[in-house]
This record gives sequence, C-alpha cells and structure tokens, in this order.
Amino acid sequence: MKLTGLKYVQAGNAMSDIDAEDEQHNRLLTVLSHAVSHVSNEAIILAQFEAIQDEPFPHLWARNDDGQFSMRMDRVAEHLGGPLDIYVVRDGHQAPPADNYPPAALQEATDVFARARKSVLRALMFSAGFQVLSENPDLTDMSDEPAVAQALVSQAQSAFWEHAEAAYIRLYSFWDRVGQVLDFAFFNIRKFDQNGFNSVMDRIHVNAVPMDARLKASGSWKRLRTFQCSEKEDGLKWLLQRRNLVVHSLHLHPVEAVQEDVFKSQFNHLDVAHREKLRPRTPRDEMDLLAGQLNRAAELFSDFLAIIELTPSRKPERFVD
Repeated sequence: MKLTGLKYVQAGNAMSDIDAEDEQHNRLLTVLSHAVSHVSNEAIILAQFEAIQDEPFPHLWARNDDGQFSMRMDRVAEHLGGPLDIYVVRDGHQAPPADNYPPAALQEATDVFARARKSVLRALMFSAGFQVLSENPDLTDMSDEPAVAQALVSQAQSAFWEHAEAAYIRLYSFWDRVGQVLDFAFFNIRKFDQNGFNSVMDRIHVNAVPMDARLKASGSWKRLRTFQCSEKEDGLKWLLQRRNLVVHSLHLHPVEAVQEDVFKSQFNHLDVAHREKLRPRTPRDEMDLLAGQLNRAAELFSDFLAIIELTPSRKPERFVD
C-alpha cells in the first residue's frame, strides 16, 4: 500500500508538471507574440509618426531629388578610385581589379546617418508618447491600478532618455565616418581606428589647405571647419562634449532642483558656464538639440562631398589596353 501510494503521488506530481509546462509554454508564446508584434510594427509606427511631423525630417539629399544624389555619390566614389560601371577592354583582356573601399566607406557614412536619423526620430516618438501618458495615465492598460500606471509612465520617460543617448552617440559616430572618408581622400589612409573627424580635419587644415588655393578658398571647407570648431549647440565641439558626457560620465536624466548638489559634484571641475552647456534639459529642449545636430549633418554632407572633389582624382581609366 505504501508503494502504491507513492506511485500515486508521483503520478499526480507528473500531471502537475505537465500542466505547469503547458502554462509556461503558453506564457512564452504570449510574450513572444507581443515581442514579434512590437518588432514588426515599429518600422510602420516610425514611418507614420514621421509623416505627421510639421517639419520634415532631413535626408542627405534634397527634397526634390530625382536621382542626382545617387549619381553624385557614384561620381565621388569613382573620383576616389572606386570601380567604374563600364570598362572598355580588348578581347582576351580583363578589367583591372576593383578598389571597393571608396564606395564602401561612403556607404558606411550614409548608413550611419540613417541610423542616427532613426534614433532621433525614435527619441522624438518616445518623448511625445510619455508626455501624453503622463497627462493621461488612464490610457495605459493598467489604468485601474494607479501605482502600476505611474510606473509605466516613468519607464516610458526613462526609455526616452535612453533613445536620446543613443541618438547623440550615433550623431557623433556619423562624423567619424565622414572623417574616415576624408582620411582616405587626403592622406590615402584606410586604417581608421585612431583618427577621428576632429583629428583628420586638423591635419587637412595644417597640411593640405596651405598647399591648395582652391581648398583654402572653398566655401565648403570653411563651413565644415567652422562647424568643427564651433562650441554652439549645433556645433561639433558641443556634440563631442555631450557624447563624452553620455559615454564616460553621466547618463541623461531630468535634473530636478533637489538634485542640484549632485549635478554640481559630478562636474565640480568645470566652470559654471561650461557646466550649464552640458546640463540635461527638458525632453522638449533635448529634442531641439538633437534636431539641430541632425539638420547640420544633413546640410553639411554636400560640403563634405565638395571638398573630396577638390582632391586629386584617382579615377581609373575606362579604356584598358
């Protein structure tokens, strides 16, 4: 009887284990379905959110572009020695080996701009979303539980700051990709693991500008150089300081009055004016800063291409003997 009872208990436990496994499996399927829905819908939601903005989000090409940007990118890649679309060769001969670095480096710059653009758009969407939720917590699925609803609003606000941080990092990463192309165009350097945009621009200023009257007089060069040296909120120096703040020192978050001493102690080595420039702002002000930096990146991309076009051409011969 004792053994029979034991077997019965074990069988009962086995049935319970099966029920538990089924419940866990169903819960897993529910969570995964929510994740898949979020992932698949995000691109659509971002596109819809962008479409309702009063001001269009910038692209690297003009709003009325009819393929001119793509053709110019191809010309610049060829100027840097990239492969031509057509070679004329004698029978039995082959076209020279293609140098795929120039188009790849240019593509990397445009890809990172697209990622920075998406990060700024995503931050804007979360900024709008959490502000609506903070004013209308009943819109959450947990509106009947005020504490939970408030926690969800707080999490939405934290998500905004995370996306804002990613946007600052990617915006500066875009400029380093620009520096990568400039380093190759002016100095034939392909290994780009040390020299950032700032360093390359300084070397062009010291080594190339004095030797090239066209470059020295170029409005495109002057605009890029002014941006590089600017400490204004739409300049590169400010962007570098904010990027370094996020990467090395402090995550972005609202700095309330009660936190003032904490903020000062984190930056007690900086003067007051400099500290105020770096201070995290309100979400709306942060979005203005990000939008300003994104607009400058889009505006100056044509100038970046223009100074590349002033470098000696490495375009391969189309006719090959």
